[in-house]
Amino acid sequence: MANHDSENSRSEVMYPATTANGATSQAMVPAAPMAMPGAMPGSQVPGGFLPRGPEILTGAFNQTWLLNCLRRKWLPALLLGMLAAGLSALALLVLFPESSTVTAYLELKPEQSETFFGKAKSRAFSAKEFEIFQQSQQALFRSQFVLKAALAKQSIAELDAVYKEGENALTWLTEELRVSFQGEILEIRFSGEESSADMVKVVNSVIDAYRNEVLAEKSMLVEATREVLRDLRNKTSKELQEKIDQHQTLAKAMGGGGNTPLSSTMLGMLRNEMLQIQSQINKAKDQLLEYEVMKTVAIQQAKSPSAMRNAVEIELEQDPMMLNFRDEKYAMAQQLRQMQANSRGGRSKQIDSMQARYQRLEQDERKYKQIAERDIRDRLKGLPNESLSGVMAEYVMRREGLNKNLAELHKAHEEKMEEMLLQGETSGSVALLQSDIEQLREVLTELDFRLRAEDVDEETALDRVRVIQPALAQERMNKVQRLLIAAFGGVAAFCLTCYGVALLDFRRRRLNGAADIDEGLGIRVLGVLPSVSSRKAMAPGSSVAAQLSESIDNVRATLMHDSTSKARQVVLVTSPASMEGCTTVASHLALSLSRAGRRTLLIDGDLREPALHKLFGMPSEDGLSELLRSEIEVSDALRPTNTEGLWLITAGQCDMDAIHALAADQLEPIFKKLRAEFDFIIIDGAPVLSLSDSLSIGQHVDGAILTVLRDHSEIRSIYQAAELLKSMGIRVIGSVVNGVATKADRRVARLHAVKPQPKRKLAAVEES
Repeated sequence: MANHDSENSRSEVMYPATTANGATSQAMVPAAPMAMPGAMPGSQVPGGFLPRGPEILTGAFNQTWLLNCLRRKWLPALLLGMLAAGLSALALLVLFPESSTVTAYLELKPEQSETFFGKAKSRAFSAKEFEIFQQSQQALFRSQFVLKAALAKQSIAELDAVYKEGENALTWLTEELRVSFQGEILEIRFSGEESSADMVKVVNSVIDAYRNEVLAEKSMLVEATREVLRDLRNKTSKELQEKIDQHQTLAKAMGGGGNTPLSSTMLGMLRNEMLQIQSQINKAKDQLLEYEVMKTVAIQQAKSPSAMRNAVEIELEQDPMMLNFRDEKYAMAQQLRQMQANSRGGRSKQIDSMQARYQRLEQDERKYKQIAERDIRDRLKGLPNESLSGVMAEYVMRREGLNKNLAELHKAHEEKMEEMLLQGETSGSVALLQSDIEQLREVLTELDFRLRAEDVDEETALDRVRVIQPALAQERMNKVQRLLIAAFGGVAAFCLTCYGVALLDFRRRRLNGAADIDEGLGIRVLGVLPSVSSRKAMAPGSSVAAQLSESIDNVRATLMHDSTSKARQVVLVTSPASMEGCTTVASHLALSLSRAGRRTLLIDGDLREPALHKLFGMPSEDGLSELLRSEIEVSDALRPTNTEGLWLITAGQCDMDAIHALAADQLEPIFKKLRAEFDFIIIDGAPVLSLSDSLSIGQHVDGAILTVLRDHSEIRSIYQAAELLKSMGIRVIGSVVNGVATKADRRVARLHAVKPQPKRKLAAVEES
């Protein structure tokens, strides 16, 4: 709705003071706070504190206010709400990525079986032993060589979850893999954002690597020990059989007669010496057994795949090309991070090009690594194993020493036997042989026990970890859940943003409709006008103009009805602030009164920002300002308009003399003359709260009409303006609400759409 009012600074001319008897002083007064009737102690007029006022000024934010505030601010609420919803949804998608938990369960036997001479016996672990066993198994599962073996597989290394970690894959798996015991059950857990299918393969690979690297090594050691024990048992069994045969031969010889036996003292000495020699022989054999086990284990370890992998890894770490690849990747990664930090959004053509170069470099590195691994394996297979050579040299040296010692012991043993035979002590030899046979049988029994124990150890090592449940993925956050969370968060953010926008608008408490004026503030509503511009409303034949005209006619009817009982000849049309439709209401009210046959005068009382001369197409000179300065007569300022019965006084050329004259006695004789010539005088006044002009003019009028604009005028300002007018002794007739969305009555639209027919003239009856 077009209006000549604009935001002006407060006038330097302040409100006229009021005397004790209600008379208005014409002198200028300085700006000072004025007490308003009914105000609470300490309350002031604009520029100070407001009185508490009616409930509509202090009421809480309710559903009605929410809907009206959103109706006014629907566009910023919609845009900000959509922005907040999008950002919230995006943030929630980042905070709640797709994740899964991969778990595997293994059973570890808490008992250790022992065998004593063919009888099985179970020995339960103590609490401390089982705790140590649990800690050792946890450490083995998360050890570097097990995880490295798990990641070394080509199928695992090519997985996206492992590939994106690059050189940090081992550290990543060490930090993310969780191994814990639940009683006798070992749980392996991996939780993360990586692909669940990939992580199932990784966890299963870790389990396989544990079995291959730990249990298989243990099995290999047991097998080597078993082979040496078998060989020693065969030798001992053969020696035992020889002793038995020798014993049988001597026993037969004794049956056919023999020499005189030696003395018991001599026999005891020889027997003790032979027992000592036999004990030394047994100890030497045990040492020889240990050396054989050491040799066998060293040979199998040298031939194991893990040894070859370790040797290949060591060679690759020292390879110049691999070092070059590593340095180039590091430099390129640093450059890529710097480019991403300097670019907006982390995306650009240069960044994409750099990422493509980085990926090509990684592909070249993988290809070279595959070729280098193959070449190193072929080269290492043809080279002697230095560590194995050292072990074998040590083994040969120690074995030769033990064999030489055994030969000397056997020789000494045989010499003692020959001495006893030469002396003719057959019975002593038989007894000594019987003692040797018993010792050899004990050694053979001990070897059988150790062989059975090794069989049990192998079974325990291989079956200690039994897979109860292989790696199984369980989704913690799937795609649907993420979308639901993001959607819920977006809707919540949208609603909260809209609520916040409405709450900010509520702080100004703008006018929602006519009910806020009538019921809320107790100010009579004379009429409601649709939202139109002044020029458009003046256009003839417009349906909007028709509805506006009908609404103004309602105001006119109310005004004319009141004028029959009260003085309503001079009416000031003003507003609390600018841009609230004051000019529209004043001009159309004057037109409506003139159409009703009333002689009407329209005065442009907004001297600082006049608009009526533009609206009616007249010059602004020789108007109210000139009358106030006594430069022209009243008759010279009156200008007829195109509407019959309607005259106009423009604002004229305003200056400070004219503004000061408003507070003097210049207006009183002017209005006295005008009252005598016109039925109604409508004054288009300046805003009440912005300027003092309307308050000065209001001292000479019969009443004032407040014009307010829906969704623009603040209820506090309306209440403040009404109270200010009342405090100045100006009667508030009522208010007119502009900008109310109303649908034009079809009867009004149809009536205004019908073109007026020319009046018929009765034909003169010719006299015959």
